[in-house]
Amino acid sequence: MTEEDLLGIYEDVLALPPTAPELQSQGSLRQPSHYEVDAAIVHTVASRLPPLPASQSPPLSRFLRSRHTQLTALPGPIAIEEYASAHRRVITHLERVAERIETVDAAPPHLALGLLAPSEWAALVRVCIYEKDYDAAERATLVMQRVGADADVSVNVILEEYANLGNVARFEAFLGRSLQDSPSPHRIDQHIKVHLRAAPPHAFPTRALALAHNYETHGHLPALQTYTRLIAALLAAPTPTAHAHAFDLFAHMRYVAHPTPDAFLYALMLRACASSPVVAAEPERALDLWTEMTVDKGIAPTAHAYDAVILALARAGGRSYVAEAFRLARQMLDAHRDARGRSAFRPGRRTFAALLEGAKRVGDLARARWILAEMVRGVAGDGVEGAEDLFVDEAIMLHVFHAYAAYKPPFRRSAVKQSAEAATEDSHVPAESSDEVSDGSTGDGGLPTALEAPSFSQIPPQTRSEVVGEARALFARVLADTGASPHAQSRESQFLVDGKFSRVVLTPRLLNAYLAVFYAHAPIQSGRTLFVEVAALGVGRNERSYVEALERCSHARKEERHVAAEWAAELWAEWEVMETRGREEGKPLSARMVERAHTAMIRISTLLRNLPRAVEQLKNFVRRYPPSDVRAAPIKPAFRSTRTSLVGERPLVRMIPSTDIPDDGVPPLLLFRDLEILHHRLVAAGSTQRDAIGYVKYVCKAYEGSLRMRRINTLRAEPESRDRPAA
Repeated sequence: MTEEDLLGIYEDVLALPPTAPELQSQGSLRQPSHYEVDAAIVHTVASRLPPLPASQSPPLSRFLRSRHTQLTALPGPIAIEEYASAHRRVITHLERVAERIETVDAAPPHLALGLLAPSEWAALVRVCIYEKDYDAAERATLVMQRVGADADVSVNVILEEYANLGNVARFEAFLGRSLQDSPSPHRIDQHIKVHLRAAPPHAFPTRALALAHNYETHGHLPALQTYTRLIAALLAAPTPTAHAHAFDLFAHMRYVAHPTPDAFLYALMLRACASSPVVAAEPERALDLWTEMTVDKGIAPTAHAYDAVILALARAGGRSYVAEAFRLARQMLDAHRDARGRSAFRPGRRTFAALLEGAKRVGDLARARWILAEMVRGVAGDGVEGAEDLFVDEAIMLHVFHAYAAYKPPFRRSAVKQSAEAATEDSHVPAESSDEVSDGSTGDGGLPTALEAPSFSQIPPQTRSEVVGEARALFARVLADTGASPHAQSRESQFLVDGKFSRVVLTPRLLNAYLAVFYAHAPIQSGRTLFVEVAALGVGRNERSYVEALERCSHARKEERHVAAEWAAELWAEWEVMETRGREEGKPLSARMVERAHTAMIRISTLLRNLPRAVEQLKNFVRRYPPSDVRAAPIKPAFRSTRTSLVGERPLVRMIPSTDIPDDGVPPLLLFRDLEILHHRLVAAGSTQRDAIGYVKYVCKAYEGSLRMRRINTLRAEPESRDRPAA
């Protein structure tokens, strides 16, 4: 604790007024709450009020003399419930006193009478807020203005409450009544905040943006905190337009109001470069912002800024960017040390998650295993500062399983020279898959039936069976620590620490990541068995679960295709139900997932030499999602207008042009890359498939032409009318 913290505590204690005796229980050191302190102050004020008949105004001199009464004690033990009505009695009395004062002709209008102390006025308003009596709170501020007291603090308290509630009507009505001068940056910030709170979650903040630009037009520039609030709301909206508009607003803010952002806003923009569900990572932009912040502006980076730039580089996926992310992580620990060699930053869960993101994208399983071991070791360390943030959760294990799935073992049995006897013994095992099924204990699929204890040596797994074995052991530990395994009491692993995976929540995406390990390194029968058995964990499946399973079937080898055909038929029956239900309920599945599912089924039928069925599958897709649906261009919002103007309710400068904004509303479609294998097989079949070849060409050209027309119409679209709401 610093000296400033101690000083603040002493100042708060000295500023506290005497509390009610009943709040200090006998022999107890319980401190009163803020509400109890404020209620005690209001009750003290009410206790010194003179009797007030309804037909008679109070003697002004008597009330002013009572104002100087010392707050030494309260009249007898009073229950907290009795305080609730005190604030209304005080406000009513003050209103009548104000009326009496206004009738005195000799009193100048600017005379400020000390009816209550500033702390008493503030406590009165806060008690009204605690009691949700907003009408009384507004009456109190009106009385303050009538008697010449400073009401700015109380007005801000009420506006803050309305902003937190998202009550736009009451906020603007009260702001109009209480505003006597130009709005301060704080009140502008609260005005925009109430519109953000009133908007639906993750919606585009159209009204808040229009209000901010309106303030700019009238010469009232919002504070930096306000722009940060707007940019954060834009980044929370899951659309590419909102993502691009956030960068445009960032550039606009620097042009018209605040040329130099603070460290918090830089960290926010760096994290925006990491990517969103619809926008790819932008490592070059992240490095430019990082250099500008640390070198050009000389702003000291924070832990959040380091985590953001590391995540942006890690999600880029290239080996050079991932190496740069690890370099920045080392710089974070080594370049900010004090005289005793202690680092100013301690890597937290976000830092390790960002590094795991990069390791999995390049298939670096060695680093992923090391990061997981460091996290478990940090969690196990008792009394280590910051260790409470290093818990292993679902996101961490998601990255770990993805790293196992992307890893390519260096050893392949087919590359090893064997003797004639060994070759004869292994002749029944295909060369491509002999290393996968060499260990029956890890290649048979299914949930782990016991807690396994593999070696987890420093050397990464050398074969596919070892990869699957380690993944099964990790998942067994997760099931044991979360209580989802019947063998939760069996704990023999030497590598893992007991209970350190208890915060992992079983979700569909975590199960999909675990299944991906089997899809990449185990025979298809293992993946099929596990896909069925994970349903016993009580976790539902999402659309990605079926799409990835169908894609595994579409890449089956020759000896696996009969199993792939049976499994694909089962998966497709369930997928059809999900897809149909989504369209009927008005909640269609993701267009890109629909494309991948239908492409996988067409490929499966093609590999099975069932060309008529593949063509029929294609026709069903075209009937369900015709190319004409792709042509309709989305409506361009007014704030995305590209017309040159120095004044308007939109950013004056652009960082991201309209041509670089992805279109996330494109309906499902199929291009030639999706139907290439079908086209090749039809051509190989000869002249008997001439009509089918023509139909495949027509479908590809129809979707390509519709997609081209959609792009042209989007670029030529006029901004929507101001009278219509933004799309």
